[in-house]
Amino acid sequence: MKIFQILILTMCLLFSLKANAAHQLYADIDGINIPYGTKLELSMAENLTTKEIAQGDMFQAYLTKDIYVNNKLILPSRTIFRGRVTDIKYSKSLSRPAVLYLNLDHLVTKTGAQLPINSGIASHFEYVLKPDGALTTNGNYFKAVGRDAKKAAQIVPKTIQWGATAGDDLFKGAKILFVPVAAVGGVVACTCSCAYNTIANLFRHGDEIIIKKGTNFDIILLATLEIPS
Repeated sequence: MKIFQILILTMCLLFSLKANAAHQLYADIDGINIPYGTKLELSMAENLTTKEIAQGDMFQAYLTKDIYVNNKLILPSRTIFRGRVTDIKYSKSLSRPAVLYLNLDHLVTKTGAQLPINSGIASHFEYVLKPDGALTTNGNYFKAVGRDAKKAAQIVPKTIQWGATAGDDLFKGAKILFVPVAAVGGVVACTCSCAYNTIANLFRHGDEIIIKKGTNFDIILLATLEIPS
């Protein structure tokens, strides 16, 4: 009986020593930290457009520059970052624009290990970056109508210029007749264009989000990133 107890105690002691050794080995592994708030510049590896993508779709980007800490290279350029479309709101009628949420959630080290990251998009991609991280535009029905009205207003000076040029080509002094006629025609065309677009924008969808392959953008680390040495 005593021998049996001694064997049990010996085995427990051995397991305890192995566990402590494993814990000590893990604890002694040094890593290099990239601090919270660091911005990393990436390049989009594929085209992303709200016309084609859906919530949950994956995408990739590449680090554009080597990252050094204490003069030591810890993330080489072309390091792969992967993420997903976390949410998407498609463009709708009344000229309401699409809204896109992207998140880079891990990177792939040169050894193939995947390291989770906590990051947020810090570039606007020529779009509006909302406080919650969404990419969209400032578009809406009234802005669409205003934009079309500005385009329509350009018709009048163009028709006047045409009247002056065409008149001079026909005979001397003809522009005196052509310019007023062209101006009236331009005003009519401008009015018709504004009326048409005011109605059409009720049914048109708003702006799409289009991010082209090779577009550079920044992400910001929302938590310290530890890179194993």
